[in-house]
Amino acid sequence: MLAKPRLSRALASLAIGLALVVPAAAIEFLNALDDSPIDISPIKGEVFTDAVKSFQETGKNPYVGNPDAIAAGKALYDANCQVCHKPDGSGGMGPSLIDNTYVNKRANTDVGMFEVIHSGAAGAMRPFSKRGVTQDQILQMIAYIHTLKK
Repeated sequence: MLAKPRLSRALASLAIGLALVVPAAAIEFLNALDDSPIDISPIKGEVFTDAVKSFQETGKNPYVGNPDAIAAGKALYDANCQVCHKPDGSGGMGPSLIDNTYVNKRANTDVGMFEVIHSGAAGAMRPFSKRGVTQDQILQMIAYIHTLKK
């Protein structure tokens, strides 16, 4: 005697339901120097904002185009980045940020730029996560850097 198809349909419905409920895997962030996975745990005292949580899941910076985040990003850029990349982002000691010709090719994306800023890169680019800069602040800086591009 053949089994009734009800159980199979129930399992199929359950599988489809789980597929709709279970979120997609988060983005894997890699070190710009050796492609090893980087630790994106919060630094001491950091509480992840909704923007950071969203970015870690999607790789899309929710602050791009947000005037308040861009203003905060400019202040952070002026305090942390302009010495090496110049106020206009044209580069000096560090590479230019105003075109898409980056030393690290992954920096052409927000995920890649986040990886470089968060965990450092070749030369004098030390990890901002070791300087006490939060991931939310890094996303704000990236939003500001977008405004420098020609």
